[in-house]
Amino acid sequence: MGGDQYAQYGAGSIGKASHTGSGDIVAGGKYVGGSTPDVSAVEKLLEEVQAMRQHLDDSDRADVDAAVAEIQANPSEERFKKLLRTFSGIATVIGEAGVPVITAVKALLG
Repeated sequence: MGGDQYAQYGAGSIGKASHTGSGDIVAGGKYVGGSTPDVSAVEKLLEEVQAMRQHLDDSDRADVDAAVAEIQANPSEERFKKLLRTFSGIATVIGEAGVPVITAVKALLG
């Protein structure tokens, strides 16, 4: 590092970043520039998704379960939004039983 100079400007600036393992190098968390989802809103969504499961066939139930597992693993903001679209798409197809899920998704998307 001898002689290296780094100018840092703006929020989230970390200067020189070196990485010697696996995973993301993220300055300021995974939701820099966006908002971190409200935990209670995510919990509400997961409760509504759980209630919706009884109305699903095995294939849709497997898709929903996989999406729930990913959300619980704290995905990136982009992946989180895609998972929300998965929930809302399935909820739309099943009709009235999916309305609470759609409402919860809209609350998270703002």
